[in-house]
Amino acid sequence: MSTKFNKNIETAADDLALIRRMMEAGRRRAGIDGSHMIIWGALMMIGFFSQYASVVGHIPDTILGIWLPILVIGNALSIYVGKKHKKNSNSDNLSLEAYSSAWMTIGIGAIIYFAVSLLTGAFDPKTMTLISAALFGGAYFIIARITRIKSLYLVVIGWWVVLSYFSMPIPFDHESLLIMAMVSAVLILLPGQMMRRAQHIPLPDNEE
Repeated sequence: MSTKFNKNIETAADDLALIRRMMEAGRRRAGIDGSHMIIWGALMMIGFFSQYASVVGHIPDTILGIWLPILVIGNALSIYVGKKHKKNSNSDNLSLEAYSSAWMTIGIGAIIYFAVSLLTGAFDPKTMTLISAALFGGAYFIIARITRIKSLYLVVIGWWVVLSYFSMPIPFDHESLLIMAMVSAVLILLPGQMMRRAQHIPLPDNEE
């Protein structure tokens, strides 16, 4: 009985050690790759600028024509990048899965609201912005947790500030679209580019 108990303890310890090694490997990979951020930052910035141009009359007024391609392209690229990361890691990695899934959640959540609201005639750009801010804030929080990069919490706070700002009873006008375009550049695209440049720099072992 004692021998079997000790064997179970050793097996559990080995499993935990394996999970820890997997998560550490994933932490380092996920922490230095900004592909998803660059993808969504660029697409969101283009989307908000295009919607602004539509509102002020520079291009035809077509919400479906602006956001549907962006959501489809964003999801497709997120899936591709996620599979590429998983393939390069040569293992089923929990942290890489969490990293990729965080970004896929943004696309899936946005598509659900976009599709249902358009079909029911209830689409509201302010609501879409609130949902986007909440999803991006959540994704960055997950990434900050699994990478242990403290500076990413500033990005999380930034998205929560955006969420709080647009939760107030203020009109969502063409200036709001420009604000969100700039937010997409500063809180998505810029961090992604910074992390992309640092992808070949290993994280220190004592990074907390």
